[in-house]
Amino acid sequence: MQSFFIAANAVIPFICYMLYGYIIRHLGYGDEAFYTRLNQIVFKAFFPILMFNNLYSADIDLGENASLIAIFTGVLIAIILLCIVLVPVFVKENPRKGVVIQSIWRSNTLMFAYPLCVSMYGEDYGALASLVIATIVPVYNVGAVIIFTLFDRSAGSKVDVKKILMNIITNPLIVGAITGAVFKFAGWQIPASVMKPISNFANMTTPLAIFILGATLSLPDIGKNMNIIVVTLFLKLVAVPAFILGLMYMLGYRGPELFIAFILYATPIAGASFPMAQNMGGDGELQGQLLAISTVLSLFTIFFWIMSLTAVGIF
Repeated sequence: MQSFFIAANAVIPFICYMLYGYIIRHLGYGDEAFYTRLNQIVFKAFFPILMFNNLYSADIDLGENASLIAIFTGVLIAIILLCIVLVPVFVKENPRKGVVIQSIWRSNTLMFAYPLCVSMYGEDYGALASLVIATIVPVYNVGAVIIFTLFDRSAGSKVDVKKILMNIITNPLIVGAITGAVFKFAGWQIPASVMKPISNFANMTTPLAIFILGATLSLPDIGKNMNIIVVTLFLKLVAVPAFILGLMYMLGYRGPELFIAFILYATPIAGASFPMAQNMGGDGELQGQLLAISTVLSLFTIFFWIMSLTAVGIF
């Protein structure tokens, strides 16, 4: 039951952000053009600060965990490549391909994976979870940029490698992450008087992004996307976590390491996926619906997974 309340504590704030945005929009405060522009501002001006803060503040010491991180990263890249190959077979519209692909593997690790790991195994393994998250999130962002650039082209056109590379190095999230990493590993100290506003801006980013999601969420339109929503979220919250669990178990991982690997994929879709999709040619409406529904459903799927796997002695 404790895991249910942990999941609830992570999910309910997101529901509140979405609900408040939905209410404010329907009270007449701003139109779709306003929230679309606001979303662009959050993507270009706030998310870089969030990524900078996360990398600069992270307690990164690979040390004896380097091989573990390498395996986790390799598995993630393999899943991304597999999705790039398989999803287009079933999803024909380019704007939807990128949305479905990133929704299958891109998780809200910071808000969910870390507190769940601390609850299950204590602060020591929470530090390991933080290390994993700090190295995995940049892969999330690079992977998402590649995917949206790959499918942001007319049918039959060639892949423009130069465009992909340019989009990677100019993407606001990646720019923020690289800058944070440079400051971190160069040992450049930022005065506390400057770090405080950086931290405050970073703390604003996710609530503001989810608020905008709520303001732009069109509930009546969910019905027309129901088939793709059901299949995508089954893969995200059930099939892929089960696959990862089985794979890592066969590779010999047990206890906290197995739990971290599993929970990276069992958590709901990342909040950054919505502005990323909307600003890079993806189907923003579908991405918002997937994000919102996955967040609510995860309250129950995470509880089910942890209770079931603890009962049979895997965790």
